[in-house]
Amino acid sequence: MLAVVDELIASMMMGLRQPVESFVQLETADDEMTLVASDGSLVSFIRFDGARQIIGDTEYAWIVEQSTLKIGSRFDHPGYALQFYFMRDADRVGRELDRLMRANHSAAKAIGLDLDDLLTERRRHLANHMAWEDIWLVLWTRPSAVSKTDLARSREHRRNISWVPAPRAQFPHTALDALRLRHRSYVMGIEASLEELGFKVSTVDVHEALRSVRGSMYPTRAHDKWQACVPGDPIMPRQPLKPGDMSEILWPSLPSQLCVGDSEVISDTIVRVGDLIWGSTDMILGPADPSPFPQLLARLIDQGLPFRVSFLIESAGTVGIGLRKLVASVLAFTNSTNKQIRDSLETLRRQAQSEPVVRLRLSLSTYAPQGEIKLLESRLSALSQSLESWGYIQASQRAGDPLEGVMSSALGVACASTAVPAIAPLFDVVKLLPWQRASSPFDEGPILFRTPDGRIWPYQLGSSLLTTWFDLIFAQPGSGKSVLMNALSLAACLQIGASRLPYIAILDIGPSSSGLISLLRDSLPPERRYEAMHFKLRMTPEYCVNPFDTQLGCRYPLPEERSYLGELLTLLCTPAGHTSSYDGIPQLVGLCVDEMYRWRDDSGANTEPRPYLARIEPEVDDALKAYNIHLPPDPYWWDVVDALFDVGAVHESLLAQRYAVPTLVDAVTAARRPQIRALLEETQIGASAESVIHAFERMIAAAVREFPILASITKFDIGSSRVCAIDLAEVAPHGDEVADRQTAVMYLLARHALIRSWWFGPDSLRSMPQRFRSYHEARLRDIRETPKRLCYDEFHRTGKTPSVRAQVVRDVREGRKWGVQIVLASQLLDDFSADMVDLATAVWICGSATSERAVSATAERFGLSDTARWVMRNRLTGPRPSGAPVLLLLSTNEGRYEQHLINTLGPIELWALSTSSEDVEIRNRLYSRLGAARARKLLAQAYPGGTARQEIRRRVILRTESGQIEAGAISAVLEEIVEGLAGIYAKEIQRVLE
Repeated sequence: MLAVVDELIASMMMGLRQPVESFVQLETADDEMTLVASDGSLVSFIRFDGARQIIGDTEYAWIVEQSTLKIGSRFDHPGYALQFYFMRDADRVGRELDRLMRANHSAAKAIGLDLDDLLTERRRHLANHMAWEDIWLVLWTRPSAVSKTDLARSREHRRNISWVPAPRAQFPHTALDALRLRHRSYVMGIEASLEELGFKVSTVDVHEALRSVRGSMYPTRAHDKWQACVPGDPIMPRQPLKPGDMSEILWPSLPSQLCVGDSEVISDTIVRVGDLIWGSTDMILGPADPSPFPQLLARLIDQGLPFRVSFLIESAGTVGIGLRKLVASVLAFTNSTNKQIRDSLETLRRQAQSEPVVRLRLSLSTYAPQGEIKLLESRLSALSQSLESWGYIQASQRAGDPLEGVMSSALGVACASTAVPAIAPLFDVVKLLPWQRASSPFDEGPILFRTPDGRIWPYQLGSSLLTTWFDLIFAQPGSGKSVLMNALSLAACLQIGASRLPYIAILDIGPSSSGLISLLRDSLPPERRYEAMHFKLRMTPEYCVNPFDTQLGCRYPLPEERSYLGELLTLLCTPAGHTSSYDGIPQLVGLCVDEMYRWRDDSGANTEPRPYLARIEPEVDDALKAYNIHLPPDPYWWDVVDALFDVGAVHESLLAQRYAVPTLVDAVTAARRPQIRALLEETQIGASAESVIHAFERMIAAAVREFPILASITKFDIGSSRVCAIDLAEVAPHGDEVADRQTAVMYLLARHALIRSWWFGPDSLRSMPQRFRSYHEARLRDIRETPKRLCYDEFHRTGKTPSVRAQVVRDVREGRKWGVQIVLASQLLDDFSADMVDLATAVWICGSATSERAVSATAERFGLSDTARWVMRNRLTGPRPSGAPVLLLLSTNEGRYEQHLINTLGPIELWALSTSSEDVEIRNRLYSRLGAARARKLLAQAYPGGTARQEIRRRVILRTESGQIEAGAISAVLEEIVEGLAGIYAKEIQRVLE
């Protein structure tokens, strides 16, 4: 009999074909964060971004237990409901990527970088590996949450408010006063509980909530700029439809704003809503074995279908059990099933005395383009099968009215569902919820990572959410750490709101950074390619960098520069193998540095400024003639500096200053000054007879011979470069104690050459000559407003150079104050000191050593969970065609994040940033023959994996087996590949011309 009635009602509902608006209970907004439903319920939306930690079995069990305790207190009482909504659509990710990458394109255009090929291919490639997701909690506080007396009083108060005849508009005074305090407490309690559990959540305003509701109902019409009109917003007057109707002077009704497409019932399981056709399935019998949500999600991802799922949880699930139990008891003698129902209800009643028992209604739906009925039927079948295999749930596609069934899974439109209510303990219900989603602290960022199952994970460099800006990257060779560092540096160039290239300084061992530099250099206009430069430092005079150079016009170094000079001279005067210098050397160094600058000053007494000599610097001579500058008799180089600056010849003024400042040789002369000898002449070196001054002179003279790169005026200068890398492979040896000291000197020198202008601030302007202050103020403004990034690759080379490592720690401690991001990349965790590890904001683990000891040491050092330890041991496999996995540990103001991510770069980007020597050689040869953009495109088409190493190896083996020498075989193979690719391009051009 009941089946006949259900069938009759279903037929009547289908015949009525109710409009979509009839299922939307949202009526108006009560305040900026709260909506009101047609029955007076208050509704708030909480965006659920996911968990800050990787959730494994242990974490999942803890979340289930704690969420039951923290959330369950509300669900003991009637009148509360929670919709946990999850939607995933791989086809919709393109629009999300367009939104997130909009800043990349804007930054590239503003800077003048021609990266359209790379960014277009990045978007296409990411779309193949990512999916769009939307997760919400919708909290309902219903009128039954308050006592009948309070409810009657609130309704009486609402009836006394003057109503206007506006049936098609929103009226702002529809909320029940008695519900407001309870609802606010409910929302704040749920949000606080979820944050305590380690989730990133945020209660959103009504505009964002309604925008998401509309996007849930009409996915193809989702738009991030659309905004509903609610009380408090300006009203656009309309023409009234009939006399006396004042709807047109108030805010339009929410259902009419949300429902922008009509509906049509196609069959008893399929309905058209807008320009999509939908089908739904409901849970009619709960799972026998409640299982984690990822089990269902994995099956749905494998099926490749878009879907949304709604878990509607209502409080006080035992209400009404008494009557049902009575009926089941009366009828128990007629049917054994009734006896089982009675026993089940009795069990639930007993459980409700110790833990919350709730009603759960679970609805899912999927969709397809209009007209693709076969596709939708296939997707709907896969959806039902996946649901039924998840903990042995029983499901049904027949909801009576198919439109109502589809709307049951929509976001927050009503506290209703066609699914059969399942009465269950809250502990079992929370096991089903989608807790296991990874969250990012950033809503957007210039680089997009992904989780292993395709969730988008944006990353923002230099964010105010980070406590410091210090990154550590480590992994064994070949794990993708150099590519990751280059990708992050490229992201720094494409930051949101960027209008010029940032300052990026890279100290490298080998050509790892050459790909990034060539990418930027070739993407800039020809007249600006000096802004991205790569240098290979050599121990020859033409690469000389005078560490005693000062800022333009300054006769004396700034405090930071003086400190650096003291450290460098002390290091030069420290014998190889010694951890510290001789007693008295630090004091002597300080005195000598001050005396060197005083001696070469042109404004004091008893000084010897360098005289100007013609025909030493042709550019300076030409500028003096071109500007018709008349110098005083017997001019000094400082006179030339001032005169050229006064006429605007800044570059030539800088060249002239190189001859005016002291050099390393002057340190010996300074040490012999009477005032210094009087202080330290009798200081001996230990028990020896050698004085500290003699030892200083001896070691400085040796440094002049050993380091010709330090001994003269500056010949090597990065000029106006903004992104600059220095390869120290030839000047930073690795081996004995002498090599370690040379490495330390070269690292300090390269750092000084790259970033010496980053550390002066407003206080430094006071110590600069007046005529140069306006120039330096402009430089200061540019430097302070521009992001700065200092990168050390292959940092293990500094393992035996305590002076370099101490300088890095100082830079880290002060870096954020000066806006400097610092990155260290190496092969082992032990390559970083304890201070560095403690100060790190972001730790990128790209791979771990094969030994269990190394894994355990890393896990213990960072306090990793067992799940993160398992990821590090089994999932950090190195680069693959789908991307390079990484374990990220991130410290933010919100808390610590621990995520397993995939760095997914497209073929063009991989080829642009590749660091292997063979790939670099092929790339450089093709760049020179075809141009950068054409070469990258051709390489990506021929070798979409981002490397040709396997092909090179295959060809080398063939040549070696034929008797050719392997070294020659490699060179021949590289040339063969380049010729082959160039030939392919030539044929394409010929085909186009024909």
